[in-house]
Amino acid sequence: MVSAAIKPVYVLCGDDAFLRDAHRQEIATQVVKDADPQVAVTTFDADAELADVLDELRTVPFLAERRLVIVRDADRFITKHRKPLEEYLGSPAPTASLMLIVSSWQSATNLAKRVAKIGQYIDCSLPARGSLLPWLQKAAGRRAKKIARDACELLEHWIGNDRMALDGEIEKLSLFVGRREQITIEDVSTVVTSTAGPSAYALTNAITAGDVVAALEALAGMLNSQGDEFRALGMIAWHLRRVLKAQRQLTVAGKFDLWLPYDQRRPFSEMLRRRPPEKLHQDFRKLLRADLGMKSGLEATGTLQELIVGLCT
Repeated sequence: MVSAAIKPVYVLCGDDAFLRDAHRQEIATQVVKDADPQVAVTTFDADAELADVLDELRTVPFLAERRLVIVRDADRFITKHRKPLEEYLGSPAPTASLMLIVSSWQSATNLAKRVAKIGQYIDCSLPARGSLLPWLQKAAGRRAKKIARDACELLEHWIGNDRMALDGEIEKLSLFVGRREQITIEDVSTVVTSTAGPSAYALTNAITAGDVVAALEALAGMLNSQGDEFRALGMIAWHLRRVLKAQRQLTVAGKFDLWLPYDQRRPFSEMLRRRPPEKLHQDFRKLLRADLGMKSGLEATGTLQELIVGLCT
C-alpha cells in the first residue's frame, strides 16, 4: 500500500507488471496532483546517465508543486551508481521524488537502508496461490462492492494469479451485480466460469459423479492452449477443498452448508458417502503428486488423466 505522505524516493520491486503500473500511477497522482504529467513526470530507462537523472530531480518544477522522476528497469542503473544515489538520498531535492522500478532489491545495502528511512519500498511480486483474498477484496472495494471468500477462491482458481485479468473480472462482476453490494460465488459462476470455456464445471461435476469418461472428455475440452493444464489442476484443487470443507461440516454438524447448483446437490451428497475422510486425504496426496510432477516436467495431459481416474474411482 502506498503511504499517504509523499516520499522523496520510492522503490517498486517485483515481477507483476499490473501491480507495478497500478502503484506507479497511484504515486504519480499523489506526487504531481493535478499537474500535467508531461511537464511534471520524467521517465528514464536503464541506460540513463546519472547526471541527467539528478538534473531532473533538482530542476525547479514548472506549473506543479513537485516533480516525479522515474527510472524503469533500474537494477543495472543502481548497480552502476549505488554510491552517488546514497549520497543524493542523504540530502534529496525538496521538490522532487525519485521512483526506481526494479526486479530485485538487496535490503541489506546502505541504499536500501536509506530508502527504508526516508522513502517507501513496495513489493510488486506475484503472491503464492491462496494469498490473493485481500487483494481481490480491495479490488472489489474500489468499486464499492464486497466479495465473498468462496467467490474469491473460485475466481483465483479459474483465472490464476494474473491480476490484470482478475481486475477485469472484478469490473465485470461489479457491473453484473448492479446495486447489490455483495459479489457471490453464484455471480462468479454465472459471469466468469460460464463464459470461460466449454463448461467450467463439466470437469468437477463429472468427478463428483465418479464418471471417468465424462471427466476425461471435459479435461480434453479444457486443454486448448499453453497454461490450461494448470487451470484444470486449479479447478480440481478448488473442488477437493470444497469436498474437504463439506466433510468437516458433516463431522461437526451432521450436515454441510455449501453453495451448489440445484442439480448438483444430490450427486455431491452421494460423492461424500463414497469418499470418507481417509479416501479424501488420499485424493489430496494424488493432487500434490500431480502438481509436483507437472512442475517438474512430467507430461501434463497424461498426469492429469491419471489424477482424474484416481479421483473418480
